[in-house]
Amino acid sequence: MAALLTFDTNVIFDIWSGRDGDHAVLLLQLAEAGRVELVLPEFVLLEFRGTALRWLREQRSRIEPVRQLVKEWERCEPLGDAADDVRGGVRKLLGELETLGNNVDPVIERVRAIARVERHTLDTHFRGDLRYLAGQAPDRPVDGLKDCRIYEALLDILRADARNARPQKVFATKDADFTKFPELVAEVRALGAEMRSDLGRVYGELR
Repeated sequence: MAALLTFDTNVIFDIWSGRDGDHAVLLLQLAEAGRVELVLPEFVLLEFRGTALRWLREQRSRIEPVRQLVKEWERCEPLGDAADDVRGGVRKLLGELETLGNNVDPVIERVRAIARVERHTLDTHFRGDLRYLAGQAPDRPVDGLKDCRIYEALLDILRADARNARPQKVFATKDADFTKFPELVAEVRALGAEMRSDLGRVYGELR
C-alpha cells in the first residue's frame, strides 16, 4: 500500500503560484505517478480558492498607486523614460496576475483528478468551531477558526486510515500555527502520521 499524503491549503497555494521553489509541485507529481495516495479535506480546496482570489485582488490594489505615480512622473521630462519602463513593468505584472487568476480553477481540477477528496461535513465543521470556541490549538485570532476546521478534517482522515499499514503517513503544511503546538504534533503522531513542513525532504523520502 502506498504512503498517505495530505496537505494544507498553503501547499496548494504554492503549487498554483510557484512560490518557494518546486517542492509542492513535486509532491503533487508523486500522487500523479501513483507513488503516494493523496487524500485531501474538501475544506482545503475551498479555502485555497478563496485565498487565491483575495490575494489576487490585494496585489492588483497594490499596483494601482504605482500606476498613479507613473502618470505623475510622466509629467516630469527627466523621469519620462523611467516612467515608461515602470509602466511596462506594471503592464506585465497585471498580465501575469490575470494568468494566475485564470489558473485557479484548473489547479483545483488537477488536484481533484488525482486526490481522494473527503467531503466537508456539517459534523466536521461544527467540531472545528467547537475546538476554536474552546481555545484549543490551533486557535488564533485571525485564521484560527479555519485552521481548527482543517485540523478536525485531518483527524477524520487519519482515523479512517488507522488500520491501513502504510510505509509513511504525512500531513504537509508550511503553517507554523500547526507545527508549533506539541500537542498537535503528538496527536498526529499517535495516529501514525507525521506533521511536516520540510517539503523537499518529504519528497525525497516518498519518491
